[in-house]
Amino acid sequence: MNIAPDLAGKTGQQFRLPIVVHHRVKLPPEERIRIAHLARQIQTESPRLCHAPNFSENLSSGLIDAPALLVEDHSGIQLAHERGADAHHSYRALLLAGEGDLLAVYGKRYPAFEAYCRDWLGLGRVEVIAPPLADPVQSLADACLNDRHLIARAVKRAQHAGGLNVIPYMATGAIWRLAGEIAQQAGVPVRLAGPAPALMRAVNDKLWFARWAAKLLGEEAVPHSRAVYGMAALIGYLRRFMREHRRVAIKLSHSAASLGNLVLNNPEFSGMPAAEMSGRLVDMIDRAGWKNPFPLQVTAWEAPIKATLSAQLWIPYPEDGSPIVEGVFDQITANSNARFTGAVPSDLPKDVRDIVVEGAARLGLLFQRLGYFGRCSFDAVLLDNGAMAPCLHWVECNGRWGGVSIPMCLMNRLLGDWNSRSMLVTEQQIVGRPGLTMGQFLTVCEPELFTAAGEGAGAVLLSPGKLADGAFDLLILGHDRNEVLKRGRACASRLAKRGL
Repeated sequence: MNIAPDLAGKTGQQFRLPIVVHHRVKLPPEERIRIAHLARQIQTESPRLCHAPNFSENLSSGLIDAPALLVEDHSGIQLAHERGADAHHSYRALLLAGEGDLLAVYGKRYPAFEAYCRDWLGLGRVEVIAPPLADPVQSLADACLNDRHLIARAVKRAQHAGGLNVIPYMATGAIWRLAGEIAQQAGVPVRLAGPAPALMRAVNDKLWFARWAAKLLGEEAVPHSRAVYGMAALIGYLRRFMREHRRVAIKLSHSAASLGNLVLNNPEFSGMPAAEMSGRLVDMIDRAGWKNPFPLQVTAWEAPIKATLSAQLWIPYPEDGSPIVEGVFDQITANSNARFTGAVPSDLPKDVRDIVVEGAARLGLLFQRLGYFGRCSFDAVLLDNGAMAPCLHWVECNGRWGGVSIPMCLMNRLLGDWNSRSMLVTEQQIVGRPGLTMGQFLTVCEPELFTAAGEGAGAVLLSPGKLADGAFDLLILGHDRNEVLKRGRACASRLAKRGL
């Protein structure tokens, strides 16, 4: 494993998640003092924000040199669980697993994908368990907690190794209960790679993030937005925002962006009577499937945008160093709601990327001061101001793993450093063609696929969950951008032409 010096710590423990430092930021002492003061202000206002649940004396946040139980549970994100994110993505966590680890997956197993990760990618033998689901709305974490077989396997693995890591997609309360049960029964140290549940929920809250990002970075560093707690306030703020901005959006506070965005057409709503506007909004919210949506965020939907950026961080314990900014990526989005469809390493000029890196480092240090540990990313938009200086607005925090960080970490595992190759994360939908099995996918795309024994280039399937629907989440590696794009087109062509 490649361990960043910042993460080695005094114990010299070997982390199972390789971190490669690409951006080092030295904040001046006065800025660090200001950030510490702001953290104390947040803690005074919310004193229980950073308190981890006391499920077992053997459980705490962190990572140790021990096997892991990995659980990608999306139930902490509004709409994601009910839209099938668990079934589609729970296998992505296998890309973070290694020899001797345990993986819990939602619904059913895909042995062919397990063999692909083991034999084609060389990630090691992982024991995969699909816990029984009590009903379609049960979260993966709760299903794990109720599965005596899974608990017994995790306890045995922990006792044999002298400890266990629980590596979640996001550190929900249910994940902490699961880790606590394992720690209580095993009687050995169990570490959870994530923050306390209350802090996790806070940082993923767009309203909370907008407030404290503005306090830290300045009001000009975030889009114009307001929190609203009812329909009357929503109508009032929408009218005000529509007079000030060309387009306006309303957002769910805890949703992944595209699922929780409604972008409004200003001319259509401007001047509309309050009763009619209320009826239209209620109808739009119902059609979007937003149940009990308040509080909501009203925000300017900014344009034109030069880039939609994602800064990827690892936040260690303070004694192990400062937050690490591993990379800055351009997100590829589609449709009016900015649905995420992929990402590439940012090719913005260095001076602009430095602004992104410094802002992300300051946000990461604030979170670290609050007790945050683990994977985190910050999304921002770079406005196209023509010849004027670049204007960067921080939009939200993703206090969890995601569609960029998992492939990035996988590349570190496969190649030692994600930055040693050009890369593209892409979602492809082959319209008008039937879905296919894992075996069919491998047969069709074999000439374009990455293998551990190969030349360090090719396509990697990130999850098997959408194959039956004719959709493919891919990581494409190449020696340069042209090779990556060529391989991406070749995969799409092979998938579209199969059987013709």
